[in-house]
Amino acid sequence: MRVLAPVSLALLLLGLAAPAPARAGDRNELTVGSWGRALRSPSADAVTGDNLFGSAITYARDLRFRPVPALSVWAQGSFTWSGAEGTMFQTLATELDVLGFSAGGRARYRIHERVAASARLDAGAARTHLRLEDAMGHTAADARWGAIATAAAGLDLLAVAGPRFSLGLRAEFGYTAAPAPALTAAPGGDSGDGDTIRLPRREASLGHLDLGGRFFGLALVSQF
Repeated sequence: MRVLAPVSLALLLLGLAAPAPARAGDRNELTVGSWGRALRSPSADAVTGDNLFGSAITYARDLRFRPVPALSVWAQGSFTWSGAEGTMFQTLATELDVLGFSAGGRARYRIHERVAASARLDAGAARTHLRLEDAMGHTAADARWGAIATAAAGLDLLAVAGPRFSLGLRAEFGYTAAPAPALTAAPGGDSGDGDTIRLPRREASLGHLDLGGRFFGLALVSQF
């Protein structure tokens, strides 16, 4: 008994010192939100004077890695879609649509039961589609895939913070690098006679379209 007592006491102290396991409500996370990205590159300004506005759906999974008790590491994947409209050469109406897929990680630090700060890094690919239309209804379009990368910092404010379910808002500010491959506007036949478009050639190179920039987003975040 004299030997077992110190051993039992040591095991008890180790158990108390070990970080607590993640709660059941910390295993999965689903966010749905919207964001706006400032377009400031010369190529983007030539296509539209608007910013790029879009939405995102993200699923994340807690990796159960705790460098410190209040810090958790998550793996996540996102699907985004966005668009903008404008005028090119003062005569062509432009329509820009972007679909993106990305994966990455997020480090989330619990400041309070209802407040958490986080930082994330994502990388993936986006499909950029640009459509031009002149006053006569003739159209031209092109679509290409390109790489994207995002770095952002966020703040979570939870209205519900239960042991099995949490719900709140996440505000994020960051930067997305999104250089698209060179686009070439080719005539289309979805309106008008589809034979011509008022460009110098039947196919007009639009160059590389850089849609990168700073963004701000708001999302509804749930953990379960």
